[in-house]
Amino acid sequence: MIVAIDIGTSSVKTALMDFEGHIAKECTQPVNLHMPEPGAAEHDLDEILKNIFKCLKLVVKGFEKKVEALSFSCYLHGLALLDQKLNPLTGVLTHLDTRSAIYQDEVSAHGQKLYMRTGCPPIFVYPLTKLMWARARGFLEKAHAISFVKDYVIYKLAGIRALDYGTASGTGLMNIHKLKWDSLALEIANVDEKILPEIVEGAKVLDYKSFPDLGLEKTAVVLGSFDGALQNIGYSVYEDEGVINLGSTAVIRILKKDVVLDKREEMRFFCYYGADGYRTIGAASNNGMTFLEWIRENIVKSSQWNEFLKMIKEVEACSENVYVLPFISGERFPFRDPYLRLTILGVEVHHKVSHIARAAIEGVGYTLKTALNAMEENGIVIKSLHCGGGGCNLLEVVKIISNILDKPITLYSGDVMRMASALGAMIVAIRALNYVNDIAKAKLDVIIKSQADVISPEAQLKNVYEKCYEKFLIYVKELAKTYKSIYKL
Repeated sequence: MIVAIDIGTSSVKTALMDFEGHIAKECTQPVNLHMPEPGAAEHDLDEILKNIFKCLKLVVKGFEKKVEALSFSCYLHGLALLDQKLNPLTGVLTHLDTRSAIYQDEVSAHGQKLYMRTGCPPIFVYPLTKLMWARARGFLEKAHAISFVKDYVIYKLAGIRALDYGTASGTGLMNIHKLKWDSLALEIANVDEKILPEIVEGAKVLDYKSFPDLGLEKTAVVLGSFDGALQNIGYSVYEDEGVINLGSTAVIRILKKDVVLDKREEMRFFCYYGADGYRTIGAASNNGMTFLEWIRENIVKSSQWNEFLKMIKEVEACSENVYVLPFISGERFPFRDPYLRLTILGVEVHHKVSHIARAAIEGVGYTLKTALNAMEENGIVIKSLHCGGGGCNLLEVVKIISNILDKPITLYSGDVMRMASALGAMIVAIRALNYVNDIAKAKLDVIIKSQADVISPEAQLKNVYEKCYEKFLIYVKELAKTYKSIYKL
């Protein structure tokens, strides 16, 4: 059996599962987001570690002799600084932390060259800009090591300071071709490679370790990858099948063996390493379900999704020319603009809150469509999507997005959607243990049996949404100029 540890932005999930993905025991602990000053959005490394250990003790109890490996999933873009004893010097600056946004323009001067080397456009969410912020604040000069969350957890559990290629590729500091820390990125950040963790393949056994406090002996430690890539791996979707994740963020991604980068200067999507030779290509919008929850609570004034979903069914596609630009947290993909903000457009006296509610969902859909179009322009074929994240439980939301993207979307039962990244970590572990010779060959029985529905786009809405999408793009282009001018004032 495998223990999969999934370190998320809102919770830590730990699951004990067999090689078919059936979960014997699981544990979830919340991860608190700390906001000590405007723009800050931090995690506490020791809180994460404490929650992981608490869950590990719970899930392995009674199965100690059957556990073959610990395998890890982790969120991307987190950065923390460590002191001389490798204890936290700072909190973890998460992808929601906007304090480093002021350095985006500085990094953009190297943008295209950096992107071609790292697969990461010059966006403030990456640890590269966070290191610049930390240096300006005087934190970096006090630091003896840099951590990206997972390597800290591995070090404290197993005594090895290492990070997988997948998580490292989401830092903006790793060369996607050479799978090494990138010399240009390190030069821009002005950091020495010596203070970074060693980077290795996540689909290989890092080491065999005994954990006396857990009752585990000679257990394989497998680094795994980041949560997004592992979600695709868990669903066993590759090449022309992708994943759409409707979580706090909204993401489209695929897995391919090839490195694919945007030929246009906009750098509208990323290319990270996944695991076992596969690259992860996609785009992540800051504004997914967190944005829609804000609309539900503050505009619709409802504590229940049922009321929200009932309301949007009353309004036709395109919301009668009401548009919502969903950028309540700025934007990283595909528009790459920290200055964009939530904007409601086209409202007249006869419109109702229901028009705004539907337009909010459509705004998320249009943003994802921009990313999808960018990928397809670069030769990536996506025939269908598989849904992950809590938003997949909201059928009307999925229907609207399916119509905008003009792609079928496969839905899964709640447990599988909730644990897809952990299932991916388990698959990577069985690859590391040589039970399969390619992660793509691991097709989990639990995934096949958990396919609940396929939402297909409605042909009659294709042209309607195409026209509205073009208008949405015009609004984004014009307002991007305005917001940047206002910010500079």
